[in-house]
This record gives sequence, structure tokens and C-alpha cells, in this order.
Amino acid sequence: MNNTDKATMDAARRMLQGKIDINEVSMMLGVPVEKLQPIKDEVDEQVRKVYGNLDSYDFSEPVLFENFDDLGDDEDINPDADE
Repeated sequence: MNNTDKATMDAARRMLQGKIDINEVSMMLGVPVEKLQPIKDEVDEQVRKVYGNLDSYDFSEPVLFENFDDLGDDEDINPDADE
């Protein structure tokens, strides 16, 4: 494998890790889907090892950042309420 092929496969790996669809990666890089499938399987296995059956995109934004207000002006919290 020459440096160009190696760089192309490295780019494909990074794109697949970024959750770009395998068909789009194939089209953009000109690499057959059959050649990308083992890389996608490897990336998916790494995600399963780290997150179990959850995908990092399943819980990142809606849970962690919902109703987040870094200025302390959260309208649904009454500062005068007894705790």
C-alpha cells in the first residue's frame, strides 16, 4: 500500500468515526464500499466497547445541554422558593 492509499484509508476511517454514511465516504473518496466495510465494522466495535449499546450521539446534546443556562437566568427555577 503506497502513501496515497494509506492516506485515503486514514481519511475514510476518520470520516466513518465522524458518523458519515459509508456510501457517502465511498463516493467522496472513490473507494468501494466493500473495501470500507471492515473499517466501519472496526469503528462500530470500538464504539460498542466504549459506550455499550449507546452511541455517543444518542445522549450528547439532548440530555447534557437541554435547558442549560450558564448565566443563571433559568426561568423555571424560583430563587425565592423554600427548599
